[in-house]
Amino acid sequence: MLFRRLADGDEEAFRQLFHHYNRLLQPFAVKLTRSTQAAEEVLQEVFLKIWAHRSKLAELDNPKAYIIRIVSNESINYLRLLVKDHRLFEAMKQLPAAGYSSPEQTLAYRETERLIQEAVDQLPAGCQQIYRLSRDENKRIPEIASSLNLSDSTVKNQLVKALKIIRLHIARATPLLLACLLSKF
Repeated sequence: MLFRRLADGDEEAFRQLFHHYNRLLQPFAVKLTRSTQAAEEVLQEVFLKIWAHRSKLAELDNPKAYIIRIVSNESINYLRLLVKDHRLFEAMKQLPAAGYSSPEQTLAYRETERLIQEAVDQLPAGCQQIYRLSRDENKRIPEIASSLNLSDSTVKNQLVKALKIIRLHIARATPLLLACLLSKF
């Protein structure tokens, strides 16, 4: 059985599984994410998880249902990340645009900028380069992909990775930031 071979680490079995299920799951992922590009990204994550947890497949009664559940969960996670990124971006856009900002708001804005820069500086070199081209030079994914000779999905994956790392870095520092701000009163 294919799943037993995969559980044993057979790369050819994984290749066969990938080609078979990728075709079947693509429309489902597109329906959930409403984007072909997002669906490709979700399916990449799904197959990475399948490979990472391949030993579980042999124990399952219904591996196909397990794979479909992973696609569903990864699609939901992807959409949640998009919403969080959009909210953070909108919140950051509003801070400097406000006509009046209190010293606390200015301090919070500067501290958030510092945390973002600190997180970006800790990114792997390639991921950092892609992030900076996207954010500092306002280049779109196809432009970045073309200039770095990468696929669009690779660039998008690196941007998602960068944003996730930045969010985690800010989230870890937020209690400290709040403590600093509250101590000023």
